[in-house]
Amino acid sequence: MCYHVVVKNSTLSNKVILPAPLAGWTDYAMRAVLVECGAREVWTEMINATALVRGNAKTIAMLKPVADKTVRQVVQLFGWEPTDFVSVINSGLLKDYAEVNLNMGCPAPKIIKNHCGCNLMRHVDDARRLIELCRTATNQTHQALSVKMRLGWDCDVAVEFARMCEKAGVDRLIVHGRLGIDGYRGTADYAGIARVKAAVKIPVIANGDVRDHASYEKCLAETGADGVMVGRALCGAPWKINLDDSVPTYERIVALMQLQKKLHNGNPSDLIKHWLSYQKQLKKYYPDQPVPVL
Repeated sequence: MCYHVVVKNSTLSNKVILPAPLAGWTDYAMRAVLVECGAREVWTEMINATALVRGNAKTIAMLKPVADKTVRQVVQLFGWEPTDFVSVINSGLLKDYAEVNLNMGCPAPKIIKNHCGCNLMRHVDDARRLIELCRTATNQTHQALSVKMRLGWDCDVAVEFARMCEKAGVDRLIVHGRLGIDGYRGTADYAGIARVKAAVKIPVIANGDVRDHASYEKCLAETGADGVMVGRALCGAPWKINLDDSVPTYERIVALMQLQKKLHNGNPSDLIKHWLSYQKQLKKYYPDQPVPVL
């Protein structure tokens, strides 16, 4: 079985801090900016395995890796047809990525209605088959395999599902502490993540509501997880990947904005989202300074 070395953040503890895969956000430019801010592991946004198999140029462009080869890179795939996942893994398209992650946690309606994302937690046999086939493929390509999941769709089945993932050959689990039907409402259930951590032997990364040093410590204390994954807090504030509550200078934030703009290679509307998020941070921390326009 292919196993990975956990990347650790030396500024806080021996626990890993990972930036989450965020659809419409963690494109090539944002990943490069996260590396500039200190990230040693970055994740793509979720990428459609079937679109890759069909040779969709825009989807293939989403696979552009960051230039720094010392940074560990993870590609997240979503879809329904297992043979498409296997074809992509075997194709060589993912050669720059040390790990393949299977999305089994996305709650977006358009993803669920196509039997992808968190819908797979309602179809355990299908999820198991997908994992087993991808495990065989990634063993051949010498890549790690992981699953990003939730506590369940409409009820907590996380322990049973996690044990299935482990038995099927997954190297680590990333667990978002909400049900699929919750979306991003309410607060993450850290007790649910703790139950998963206690039930399996593979590393478990906790996801949900981590945005600063205090929430980082709270999450680790209540879950016992091997690390945390930071999501929406990074939008417009990539320096928060360090979770040390420091605030960059005005000039540094503007420089990160310009770098994001320079490297952007995706949808123009995504760049606008990034820019507006940066502007919000500037107005918060430096209200007397001018806000750059796009």
